[in-house]
Amino acid sequence: MSEPLQGKVAIVAGATGGIGVATVERLIADGATVVATGRDQARLDKLDALNERVHTRRSDVSVEAEAKELVTWTEEKFGRLDILFNGAGIVGESNLIEDQSLENFENVMSINVTGTFLMMKYVIPAMRRNGGGSIINVSSAAGVQGGRATMPVYCASKHAVIGLTRVGAKAHAGEGIRINVIVPGQIDTDMLAAVEADAGDDPGEARKKVIAAIPAGRYGDTSEVAALTAFLCRDDANFINGSIYSIDGGFTPF
Repeated sequence: MSEPLQGKVAIVAGATGGIGVATVERLIADGATVVATGRDQARLDKLDALNERVHTRRSDVSVEAEAKELVTWTEEKFGRLDILFNGAGIVGESNLIEDQSLENFENVMSINVTGTFLMMKYVIPAMRRNGGGSIINVSSAAGVQGGRATMPVYCASKHAVIGLTRVGAKAHAGEGIRINVIVPGQIDTDMLAAVEADAGDDPGEARKKVIAAIPAGRYGDTSEVAALTAFLCRDDANFINGSIYSIDGGFTPF
């Protein structure tokens, strides 16, 4: 049986985070050629050594010129672009709204929202030229719930990602471009560990409290998020568009 993504070319934005790394690994395992991008050169170097089908490019997708260059380079080098995993994101400061700095607001929105928008802006025409493709944006459980009171900017940014997904999916479905959004809950990553450390409690105790609220009784693994992403990239998912996929052990419905 052939690999399900054989011959497809993907960009993974935010490839140096825990979910990003797992996504690169899964897409490669499923046969895709992957352009991995992020701002951490040391982590990009590790990805570069994974497989000959991984090609790394250091870039900040919240900067328009860099987002455009990344897409242009990919299309020119490989002659096509089939998949975008839009996973670049940060949490930012942990404070109530009145204690948030404008600098933090602008920084979080720039990476989480502007970066998502810019990659869609330049990837959509490339996919149109290729006859279609699959875009997977990354929101968060905070994007479908109120989120923590001390994470208002992050919460707002992840709601915005869902809005971009829904509008984009409606606009481009007729061109064979599918745009879906995944909504990870508590996934065992360095980012989540940092949030635990900011919670005020002992990190171990903070983790126990969160796990107690997850019906599955555990944190998710990055490989589980990558598996969902890989499915949404496959031709088997061609009728799935504009959908919101929670992957959270049952946390957000309850």
